Amino acid sequence: MVRRVLIGALFALLVGAPAAHADLRSLEAACVHRYAGDGKRLPFTFCDDGVPAAGGTTPDPGAALALAVPERYGGDGYKGLPRKAPAETGSGADANGNVALDADLSIPAGRAPRRGFPLMVLMHTCCAGDKHNFEASSVDASGELWHYSNAWYASRGYAVLTYTSRGFVDSGGHGSTGQTQLDSRRYEVNDLQALACQLAAARDLDSTQYGRQRIDPSRVVVSGGSYGGGLAWMALTDPTWSCGTEGRRDIRMRLAAVAPRYGWSDLVYSLLPNGSQASSTNPIGVPRDSLITALYGTGKTGQPPSESHVTFTPDVDHAVACFESTSPYEQNPLCTGTGVIPGVLDAFLRDRSAYYQTSFFTGLGRRTIRPVPVFGAGSLTSPLFTQVEHRRMADRLRAAYPRYPMQEYYGDFGDFTQSKAKEWGDLCGPDFHVCRITDYPHGNLNANPRGLRRRGVTSRLNAFVDRFARPPGDSRRPRPPFDVTVALQVCPADASAAFPADQPGQRFTARSFGALAPRRLRLTAAGTHVTSNRVIPNPHGADADPIANFVARGARCPLDTAPAGAGVAVYDFAPLTRDAVMIGRPRVSVPYTSTGSDLQLDARLYQVLGDGSQVLVDRGTRRLTAPGGTAVLDLQGNGWPFHRGDRLRLELTQDDEPYLKASTVPSSLTLTGASVVLPIR
Repeated sequence: MVRRVLIGALFALLVGAPAAHADLRSLEAACVHRYAGDGKRLPFTFCDDGVPAAGGTTPDPGAALALAVPERYGGDGYKGLPRKAPAETGSGADANGNVALDADLSIPAGRAPRRGFPLMVLMHTCCAGDKHNFEASSVDASGELWHYSNAWYASRGYAVLTYTSRGFVDSGGHGSTGQTQLDSRRYEVNDLQALACQLAAARDLDSTQYGRQRIDPSRVVVSGGSYGGGLAWMALTDPTWSCGTEGRRDIRMRLAAVAPRYGWSDLVYSLLPNGSQASSTNPIGVPRDSLITALYGTGKTGQPPSESHVTFTPDVDHAVACFESTSPYEQNPLCTGTGVIPGVLDAFLRDRSAYYQTSFFTGLGRRTIRPVPVFGAGSLTSPLFTQVEHRRMADRLRAAYPRYPMQEYYGDFGDFTQSKAKEWGDLCGPDFHVCRITDYPHGNLNANPRGLRRRGVTSRLNAFVDRFARPPGDSRRPRPPFDVTVALQVCPADASAAFPADQPGQRFTARSFGALAPRRLRLTAAGTHVTSNRVIPNPHGADADPIANFVARGARCPLDTAPAGAGVAVYDFAPLTRDAVMIGRPRVSVPYTSTGSDLQLDARLYQVLGDGSQVLVDRGTRRLTAPGGTAVLDLQGNGWPFHRGDRLRLELTQDDEPYLKASTVPSSLTLTGASVVLPIR
């Protein structure tokens, strides 16, 4: 054993072990001591040297106030941190071919474990996000940051890296240089790996403390929400890498766990759902128009008050122009002549969608890749990254490796949702407040808080990743269950004393998602209706738009009292004869004939309340490729309690604008009845 240690030390000297990567010196010089507790407890060191003076396509020579990574990577572009390649012209690279990423570092207090601290990488959201998204001054931060921030993890024994992804800048154009590649395995995943190598190569990350503050290269955790969740999923598919291209062939890095929160696994389907189970691009899907417009607009010009924004590539600009124009997109020169179809969409699947990383899944199946534990916090209700995104990844992981170490939680959080503080956090006391540090006996955050009423999403996530990363503050966490939990959606329209509007609904847990709702409830309704590709006026489409609903009602369930517009087919089902809890994706079947072409069928499922108003439960869309037959579409999914006597209503339309872009080709559908099958428990 001693001989191996001496040989390892000698090898490190031979390859070189600098005191710190050159770019780290500015960051380390800016470190200050903080407390994540009540001003005197939970110490950590926070290092932030400010925001670089450049950003986007304006180079930052020498990566001043930033960490340098290659603008472009060579080899096959992605496996195991490839070598540096010549930079693209006009990309924001400096004379060395590097882009500069604005980064902060948070370091635990006290002596590091023998092999170093685990490293937690927290990635921000899109498209006005930056390194500060998941930074806080206290473990008691509000909302989504409760027990999920640099302060929380550093005070628990993680070194925490928070950085601004390439191309994200503030209102003055300052931040990280380069162009955003939307979590590409060829760019952003490599950037993450390169930064982790720079930290692993540092002898001492905090010289103000006793001993050497180092990280353990074998205990890296990646987490983040939305855009950051997409990066966590992509990082999972390249779980080990060498730091040889960063000058340290003796260092090999490995993920200990990943914890994606409401991210994507198929970027094309997230933006252009086609309702198909077989292919995301055949046919091309229906643009989630209001969401694309909002995200792209925020990314291009910024969102008040920060006005932070993104440096998009021309490919993204071309794609947005394509899908804002006329359909069918497969025949539109704005789409085919600019390389959007098939080129850009294929690249989105190949390089930015974890579900399509076939070599990774093949390696899992052949047992040449060791499974990395996953905590998946999937959104049950997001209109953007729906539950489909996490569920498809979970299904494929378990298909490749049946005993995959994964825990899933689905709830009403994520982009354009209610995202309640009382779903993220634990609830304490008779008033069900989000637990504070004063609720924990002697401030011991490993103990159950006094008066604990309900456990939140974040505590489940932390217990899971602590088990596999083993931070000094929680190094003996027991093995977590590998199961699935769903919390039903609660809105003001269906709130109760047991489950008030500011809390999540009833929770259910099973070994698999399918086991949560193993039975089926079939509802049928007769009647012939004709729909058209334009609905004017379209009051229910307007009320159910996620952007308008988020602004006007804080993303609470859309509630309608007026009839749907002309050209919308409405099917009312008989009152339910018993209670039923729906968990998952309802399936709608509709016989149809058509006139015209470029057909789509959109569905909205409502619960009709006692006063005649209706609350939106679920929705979905399907591109139709045949002139007639039976259209089958799976809705986006939800978790919803129904009671005996409740009435459900299905609205079928070809125009669910502004959320879903309607076809611009005149057409109509003649529908002859409808059925919906609910997954229930």
